Amino acid sequence: MSASSSTTEKSSIWSLFNIIIGVVMGGITLLWVLAFVFEGLGSLRPKSKKEAAAPAAAAAAATPVPAAPAAAANLSALEVTIKPDSANPLAFDTKTISAKAGQKVKLTFNNTHPTLPQPHNFVLGKPGVGKDKMLGLAMAAMTLVDKGYIPDSADILAHTKLLQPGQSETIEFALPAAGEYHYICTFPGHGAIMNGVITAQ
Repeated sequence: MSASSSTTEKSSIWSLFNIIIGVVMGGITLLWVLAFVFEGLGSLRPKSKKEAAAPAAAAAAATPVPAAPAAAANLSALEVTIKPDSANPLAFDTKTISAKAGQKVKLTFNNTHPTLPQPHNFVLGKPGVGKDKMLGLAMAAMTLVDKGYIPDSADILAHTKLLQPGQSETIEFALPAAGEYHYICTFPGHGAIMNGVITAQ
């Protein structure tokens, strides 16, 4: 009798544990779906050139970018090379970069890793576009296979193409104002870990 009741107790504990896991996983899935619905449905519909240009023009008109300091004209370009981290190939090896407002940056992304080669890209947001918004943009870009998972957004300042293992690309861009510029790999599933920030002062 006691063995039967012990088995029943164990069975009910495992059933309760399975229900809790199911509820947690369902909640997480619901949050991701809601984020996709509110941030990403627009990326599923191809946009005309006029529609694609309108948000960028409106954002530029609504948000004036402060002029770069006069001293920035005398700054030499900041040269940075990043690659996947040797300890964790799904992270960048450089997670923080310091620069000056108005400075030009020449960034080289070498997609080389000896043990776990993966496709990656480098996507840089404009100042004020936080890490969470960058993750939302990455979620919205999950269907943009032909564009290398690069989001169609006025919030993007610069990006590389999707680099296959062993490939490298150098991009140049200016940091128009002081602030934080978050960067991320938008290949599906990578952005949560593969991200960093350029701080311009």
